[in-house]
Amino acid sequence: MPPDSPADRLLTEAELPLMHLLWDRGEATARVVHDALPPGDGRAYTTVATILKIMEDKGFLTSDRQARAAVYRPALSRQAYEARDLGRLVNEVFRGDGKALVRQLARSEALPAAEREALAALLGALEP
Repeated sequence: MPPDSPADRLLTEAELPLMHLLWDRGEATARVVHDALPPGDGRAYTTVATILKIMEDKGFLTSDRQARAAVYRPALSRQAYEARDLGRLVNEVFRGDGKALVRQLARSEALPAAEREALAALLGALEP
């Protein structure tokens, strides 16, 4: 892969919300991304524009000029990023044990009870 490819990189905490906005919209200028951030985000427009440029330099985004503004587009799909990083999570945190990840997720208080129950049922159906 080219050196600017995001293949082995993670999005930072500052970059991920911007990437989610771009995945949802397909493309946007820095102004549109900035204006779409939650009201309490507090980032200045110039900060957002700088982060988007850095993400482009890292290979996460592509851009082209339309009129006077750069229009940014994701260079990889949400699904591709999720799949790659889920694989990394399974390998690094769960030592390659995907069932352990799903078991932990099914027990997680971060999920609503109905989702935990559905995952537990799914696990029960998959167990040999």
